[in-house]
Amino acid sequence: MKFAPRPENDFQDYIRTYYDECRCRFGKIEAIAGKWTFRDLLPAMSDFDTRFILQDGMDADDWCEMSEAVGQAHLHLCRKHPCWIRNLEHLPGINLTWEELCSERMYYPEYRQWTFYHTENQEKLSRAKERFAARPWDIKDEYFHLKKFCLYYGRYDRTIDPAVHLGVHENKYPLHSRIMHYFNPPVMSAVCILSRKNLAGKFESFERAESLFSGLKCWAIIDEILNAHYETPKWYGEPHLSMLEDELETALKFIAGSLRDVITVVPEEAGTDIGKWKESLQNVRVDPALRVFENAKFSRLMKGRLIFYASAPEYFQTEWLISNELRRLGNNFFRVPFRTYWEIKTGKKVDDPAVIIPLLRGSVLSDSEADAVAEFARLTPGHWEHGREKEIALAIAGIFDDFFHALTRLTKDI
Repeated sequence: MKFAPRPENDFQDYIRTYYDECRCRFGKIEAIAGKWTFRDLLPAMSDFDTRFILQDGMDADDWCEMSEAVGQAHLHLCRKHPCWIRNLEHLPGINLTWEELCSERMYYPEYRQWTFYHTENQEKLSRAKERFAARPWDIKDEYFHLKKFCLYYGRYDRTIDPAVHLGVHENKYPLHSRIMHYFNPPVMSAVCILSRKNLAGKFESFERAESLFSGLKCWAIIDEILNAHYETPKWYGEPHLSMLEDELETALKFIAGSLRDVITVVPEEAGTDIGKWKESLQNVRVDPALRVFENAKFSRLMKGRLIFYASAPEYFQTEWLISNELRRLGNNFFRVPFRTYWEIKTGKKVDDPAVIIPLLRGSVLSDSEADAVAEFARLTPGHWEHGREKEIALAIAGIFDDFFHALTRLTKDI
């Protein structure tokens, strides 16, 4: 098995260039962060999960303008720097104003997993960091991390994470996906729960977990693979590949037993049955605003993301990326937020929130917003005819501004 030479780490250059390109198109961007620590960004393997912080006072029109502007920045950089297409796979996820970043009502533990790289307002950034450092661990943190542990718990699915934009380094991705994308998240969350402290580093999480659970066999295998930058031929084939997956699965089962002793949001009678843990988490009393935010958090720049995917150069692989969005858009942006809104406002549950659109028209939503919501619901059932991905993406982008205004109204009303 042959491996291409490892590329130089140019993430610093990329982050600076990307920040400048986006700011020149939308000047209200005042800081850039990325998930995890710089140490965790592995050249040729990692993408860059950007997070932007904006001036206070952003309204729905501003977010719509920013979405298109950042989408154009992606398109420009994708054409100018084809070597960065892995980094440019998607527009920034969660984007906040300074006020939102520091709001306890909007506090989201993922904020603690961000590394900030550049800012136009060092005073506000320092204030935010001080606030996070002083904030005690509470049920919001436990809920977030236990939910993530349950989401990633189980044996690795070999079909779940296709390699995209890896070029000559694609043959390394199977191990990177298993270890960093699907095993590290539950390990990190477990370590955070056990230490009652949020961590940002993937490598740091593994190091702490190895210290906490030194008897597990998986650590020696992971150390061997990561220290060799995935250039370990035997772990790609059988029987070693199944052996690796066995050990990762065994580790999660063992770690779950340790979590059972400290978690507070799952009743003791649930034992270590992860299915029962998931059921219990659905019944945890969570601020409705947080429930809506958890699902709609990527909506602010989704229009630009879809336009970018539909307009990207031929060498940018879009089919899987668009399909991934189409699978979740309807549930995250429409069904969960609108169901939650209706239950809060009326005390009634509704299976298909499309039935409440006429009831919101003229009171909560304008005619154009109600029409956009109905069309968004029609376009995003979670299934589609293969080959129409770009067409559907552009159709959603065409009505997204009015839909986003509607979603913003509901969020503010909650």
